[in-house]
Amino acid sequence: MGDVHFDSNGIRAVTQFIVLQYRKNQSTGDLESVVVGRISPDLTFTFEPGETEDTVWPRGVPYDGVTVNEEVLAVHVALTVVLTFLSCAGIIFSIVCLLFNFYFRNTKLIRLTSPNLNYLIGSGAILLYLAITVTVWPATTATAAGVLCNLQVWLTGFGYSLCYGTILVKMWRVYYIFNNPNSQKKKLHDWMLTLMVLCFLVIDLAMLVVYSAVQGSRGVLGAERVDDDETSNIEEGHQGIPRDFYVYVCSSLARDIFLGIFYGYKALLQVCGLFLAFATRKVKVKGLDDSKWIAATIYITSIVLAITILSLYTLGGLQNRFSGVFTVGLFIGTTFIMAFVFVSKMHTLLRDPDGKRVFSKSSPSENQPPSS
Repeated sequence: MGDVHFDSNGIRAVTQFIVLQYRKNQSTGDLESVVVGRISPDLTFTFEPGETEDTVWPRGVPYDGVTVNEEVLAVHVALTVVLTFLSCAGIIFSIVCLLFNFYFRNTKLIRLTSPNLNYLIGSGAILLYLAITVTVWPATTATAAGVLCNLQVWLTGFGYSLCYGTILVKMWRVYYIFNNPNSQKKKLHDWMLTLMVLCFLVIDLAMLVVYSAVQGSRGVLGAERVDDDETSNIEEGHQGIPRDFYVYVCSSLARDIFLGIFYGYKALLQVCGLFLAFATRKVKVKGLDDSKWIAATIYITSIVLAITILSLYTLGGLQNRFSGVFTVGLFIGTTFIMAFVFVSKMHTLLRDPDGKRVFSKSSPSENQPPSS
């Protein structure tokens, strides 16, 4: 056996380690230990004479660790197909509404609804419908997921400001005209209201650009791989090799703070809309939308915005559920806005092509709003 020595620190002095391997004796069938190599103090491995990698590991060098198969999942195929179909249908619907607005732009009813502003609403709706496709588009790499994350927030932000912001300024014009009427009031032309909508877009752009600069190459949002909470890990094969499932989620530095400011600004616009809807509730000019339709638009978009914000914070790791809630909310809110703005006019124009019954009942002022 030999002597055992220890150094001044109480550590056993070792000149080399002997590596043994159990092998089956071909004659007896018993397992025997065979010296196949030695490890020096500097951790250098040396084969024994006559031994090589092929003799020691005839099936290849074994993996040092636990074998785990990993798979990155995208949104479920069925959900992707359905939501992409709804997105495409919404885009086609928006284009039809814009064509209707263009074709009948010179009729009395459509002139009263400010057709130039309606183009902004339709364009915003197209961006919001595109955001649905971007949200469910398959992404199994960090780069692709990061691009989609940034597209989602840009499309949603600009689409909301164009679509809802235009409705807000149109409602403000109704409030301006019919509350405290004054014949000396300055007329509000479409180009003035368009500038107000552009201000909403500039605020969105400023927030996104500043935050993108802080993030650097990640853009507004990056992609982070996390465990998929919707799919249980499984074991495969007779060896029970585990398979772990992952998804990419949008993440960033101070993400919660940024989203709080970004969507808090949208919530402030909703509050302004609720005030204007209440203040103009007695206005009955069909060309400027009946108060019930205005209120319904505000209430529905408010609920959708609240659900969207909650889904961002609570369903981040539940990819399919988040995609379903977020995109269905976008679809419902956007479709209701388009229906109230355009479909109601289609119905009214069908019943009154000449616009003889446009004014059913005025507000406290008997003055008709000026056409732009």
